[in-house]
Amino acid sequence: MSKNNNILQKNLEEENILKQDELFEKVQQLKHVSLNIQTYLKNEKPSLDKLNNDYDKSIDMVKKSISGIGKLLKSSFGQNTCFLICVVFMAIFILYLL
Repeated sequence: MSKNNNILQKNLEEENILKQDELFEKVQQLKHVSLNIQTYLKNEKPSLDKLNNDYDKSIDMVKKSISGIGKLLKSSFGQNTCFLICVVFMAIFILYLL
């Protein structure tokens, strides 16, 4: 009986060592992937910062445009101009559909 226990214990230890090796390999793979991600993000940070600045500038331009359109709509000349622009776009759209 003790011989069977020793064999079973030895088999369990060998299996445990194999599982530890597998786990170690997976941890190394995760480490490699995380280091690659870190390197990629460091390389892309300037591009992302530039994109963020461009986005902020675009938002500012849209706000200014909307403000200008609001001022234009408040004037009677602006209302007539907007109506004319809408009619022209609708005519172009109808011609496009035909």
